[in-house]
Amino acid sequence: MSKRFLSFLIIFAVTLITTQVQGQNSRTLTLEQSIEIAKDNSPLARAANFSLVSAKWRYKSFRADLLPSLTLGGDAPNYNKSIFSNVQDDGTVTFSSRTQSEASVDLTVQQNILPTGGNLSLSSGITRLGIFQSENTYLWQSTPLVASLRQPLFQYNSLKWRNRIEPLRYQIAQKQYVEDMEDLAFNTTQSFFDFLLAKINVEVAEFNVTVNDSVYNISKGRYQVGSIAENDLLQTELALRNAETSLTTARLNFQRAEENFKALLGIPDETVIEVLVPEDAPELNIDVEKALTLAQENNSTSLEFELSEIQANQAYDQARKDAGFSATIQASYGLNQTSDDFSDLYENAQNRQFFTLGFEIPIFNWGKNNAEIQSARNQQVSTANTIAYQKLQFDLNVRSTVREFSQLQSQVELAEQSDEIADRRYDVAQNRYLIGKIDITNLFIAQNEKDSARRSYIQALRNYWTGYYNLRRLTLYDFEQGAPITIDADM
Repeated sequence: MSKRFLSFLIIFAVTLITTQVQGQNSRTLTLEQSIEIAKDNSPLARAANFSLVSAKWRYKSFRADLLPSLTLGGDAPNYNKSIFSNVQDDGTVTFSSRTQSEASVDLTVQQNILPTGGNLSLSSGITRLGIFQSENTYLWQSTPLVASLRQPLFQYNSLKWRNRIEPLRYQIAQKQYVEDMEDLAFNTTQSFFDFLLAKINVEVAEFNVTVNDSVYNISKGRYQVGSIAENDLLQTELALRNAETSLTTARLNFQRAEENFKALLGIPDETVIEVLVPEDAPELNIDVEKALTLAQENNSTSLEFELSEIQANQAYDQARKDAGFSATIQASYGLNQTSDDFSDLYENAQNRQFFTLGFEIPIFNWGKNNAEIQSARNQQVSTANTIAYQKLQFDLNVRSTVREFSQLQSQVELAEQSDEIADRRYDVAQNRYLIGKIDITNLFIAQNEKDSARRSYIQALRNYWTGYYNLRRLTLYDFEQGAPITIDADM
């Protein structure tokens, strides 16, 4: 094998590998693909998912409070050796030493009572007491079964309020997850068009540098033969320098927009990204009242209004109950027995009863209780008025968004037509300048109008798509598919 042929194979292999690597590290994305990638890879998507998972476990924790719980408790064998005082019948005091150990274990089933805020429990346990003297003695005590009730009266029932609040919080978290994904779609759309516009600005700047360089060279030739004045020559040179400066600025802005876009989508820095201009803007006829109804039904804001109102009512109820008469009933009934012999511990068990009624009546505290009630009451009224205003603002925002969106479709069409007209006009102006039919000023005017029309078209597309995704995140409704937006979280 000749050296020349071997060199050819090496060069071919290197070229092939390089092409494959570049192909693997480059991606061409549409707007829809960018949004899907962001929902899969973006750190913001993962944060939203973990937030929903956290809300799910919080709700499960609350649900567990409504179910019976089983607890095993007790004391490991402890050892106590001490000297204690002992008062005799004649009033004298003697000191004695005591050495003993005690161990216990009990099993308890508890159940919270939702309507009343009480607690019911069933327990069973056993205790062993060891007394160590000249002869070791062991005593046993058993409680085969004890039923206990603790019931607050005229008191604030936190469990009842939590039963209203926690399910609502979980519903809000589920809707907020979908909203977070739509927020991500909205932000991705903004970043996509930032990147696209920066790319177009670079292309326009590069084109302008090339064209202005040609115009400058033509102008130098015309100046040398005396067909144009020095002022026109200087004007073309200044335009070239300005185009070169604009190109430098455009490349810096492009690099920044590219980095932000990749960071949002979770794409590695070494990947080369190419984005495509959306081909069209679907024409959607959206009814204002329908959009408002969808927003009120689907958006978490409506549930947050309800939650705020419930929490204000909860605070008022707590302040009112804490300031008034309160009592607590505690009662228990069961069996117990003691024995020196473990085998006799559960024979002929004796009844065990306990009952107490504790109460608390506030008499005088310098008006503190009344102040707490009045504060909570006024906060309740303030919250109601704030919610009423926020509801009005929310409705106005939805209506305004729908009305603005209905105008964006026509703006895209007009901007597209203006872009095509300005592009054709520049071609005509350039040809007329080359044959000497127009001066340099009119050429530059056509060039600036062409660049402005191109940017305006991209901006019109940006306004349309950001308006569309803004409407989606307000209503949580896919107007193209005609169905509510639902997203499954990874839990």
